Amino acid sequence: MPNASHPLAERFDAAVAAVESRWEELGLQPRRLDRRELAAYRGRAAEKGWRFAAEFPGGLRRLDVIVSAGFPFVPARVALVDRPAFLAWPHVEKDGVLCLFPDTTTMSVDDPYDGVISLLDEALTMVKAAIRGELDSDFRTEFLTYWHHAERGGDRTVLSLLDPGPPSRRIRIWEGASQTVVAESDDQLIAWLRNAAPKVAASKIKSCAGAFVWLDRVPIPSEYPSSAKDVYALAERGGGADLLDELALETLPRTFVLFGALAEAGPALATSVVNRPAVVRGRDPLSAGFRSSAIPDHVVRARLFGGAPCDRNSVERVDPAWIHGRDRDARVPRLRDATVAVLGCGSVGAPVAHALARAGVGKFILVDKQVLKSANVGRHTLGVQSIDDPKSPAVAQQIRVALPHVEVVHNVLELQELLLRRDDPVAKADLIVSAMGDWPAESLLDEWHAAQGRHVPIVYGWTEPHAAAGHAIAISAPGDSLRADLDAYGSPHLVAVRWAQDPRRYEPACGAAFDPYGPVELGFVTSMVAQAALDALLGQVRSGTHRIWLARRAAVEAAGGTWSDELRAIAPNALDGATIVERRWGRSARILAA
Repeated sequence: MPNASHPLAERFDAAVAAVESRWEELGLQPRRLDRRELAAYRGRAAEKGWRFAAEFPGGLRRLDVIVSAGFPFVPARVALVDRPAFLAWPHVEKDGVLCLFPDTTTMSVDDPYDGVISLLDEALTMVKAAIRGELDSDFRTEFLTYWHHAERGGDRTVLSLLDPGPPSRRIRIWEGASQTVVAESDDQLIAWLRNAAPKVAASKIKSCAGAFVWLDRVPIPSEYPSSAKDVYALAERGGGADLLDELALETLPRTFVLFGALAEAGPALATSVVNRPAVVRGRDPLSAGFRSSAIPDHVVRARLFGGAPCDRNSVERVDPAWIHGRDRDARVPRLRDATVAVLGCGSVGAPVAHALARAGVGKFILVDKQVLKSANVGRHTLGVQSIDDPKSPAVAQQIRVALPHVEVVHNVLELQELLLRRDDPVAKADLIVSAMGDWPAESLLDEWHAAQGRHVPIVYGWTEPHAAAGHAIAISAPGDSLRADLDAYGSPHLVAVRWAQDPRRYEPACGAAFDPYGPVELGFVTSMVAQAALDALLGQVRSGTHRIWLARRAAVEAAGGTWSDELRAIAPNALDGATIVERRWGRSARILAA
């Protein structure tokens, strides 16, 4: 608790006084909790609390209201003192604190009593409903929470790559030092681990079999397996006993059984682990009384899936459908099958590649021959550890580690070297993003694109000095071209900002000119380019669409710029900036201005 003179301490005291004063006006006399009683709520940082007694069906039950030092900004909590065993009722945590409202619910900080009385009213309603058994279905609706509360044995994180649906089937398991990864096949498992943990030696990637059992309904706490025998019984209910029979014959040190079921809000997964009985003084409980080569199958099964306690662990889904949209993004299947080539992995191309990867694109081809220099670290996704490293493999590694299910190949080549190859991989992409900012290279790309029939959409993206404006152009049909709105030297007919003085800056080196801008201003541009790329990939943007991001006018003017006459002519209502203008590429801005 802050010092008594601290403004937050004074606010806390005033809020507590207001609540107690209101109770006194209403003739209520809750008893203040002493320090010993407050200690029952360890982890809640309870500073003060009060105890009420209320009449419920079956008799009196006590309720505690507790507040932390953050009250009234942090809402009070209500706990049920007289309660049944843990997990007998939903919404009652192990220390009795009731889960009354979603985490997103807010309470008035100006009327602390109103918040407290709302919580108490909801608590009374909830407890009465629980007594009547009206909330039992919530155990199924919110299964993941209650299974997590019931975890025991083995402090392991289980990551699942599985498609979370029927049928029941054999799966593959890899156990690391702190994480267990579950996959459909060894190929999927190895590919994921090589991306997620590139330093793990291939010899360490050894998997074993496990079982995934799909249940016809979500278990409630009384059905959670406590023993190996319970695991078998639950699997049998789901028609997966034969899978466990097969695993029993493999005599694994740990037998992983993942259970899945369809809850109201989507599929839910949980793990039970059956530990092989320990060999004590040379005596193996599984083979006792039999020669090791002559143990009946049913004996092995009965001994492995006997009365010994099992572990229960939660599962973190890391399959693409969950990572990209929590099963709710209808675009993910299409994006997952798409290949995007990103040409140029600099301060525009790298963040665009990252954004598309997080949006759900399944495969990337990164092309860039340049190395990262220290001057670019401040506006690049790469850090100082990558200085003097080629950018394309370094960005590829970033994406692989962050999103191990994404496939990324890189090419430390000039674009022309790649386009002239017989097996040119760029031609097989579903979308090309050009962020090279290099007219010779992009004019070559434009010519190549025309020769290819423009069947692969290309989104070109670049930024103006100070990131005062940014551009994204989508070209995907014959008749459109990058050159249509550029002069012979690669300069666009339309620039958004004119500068009183040359905005370029120079390093103390030969030819080392650069355009000044920082990562915050640049973020608006890269987001627009990434959105244009996503729209092009999904067929939601017409060929020849030109989008222009305009920074705030005040920021443009502070940097020494002013809107160009061409921009004023085509977008007179956008001159306050902080907006995107969309136009048809190829219609000369000079003609529009005239």
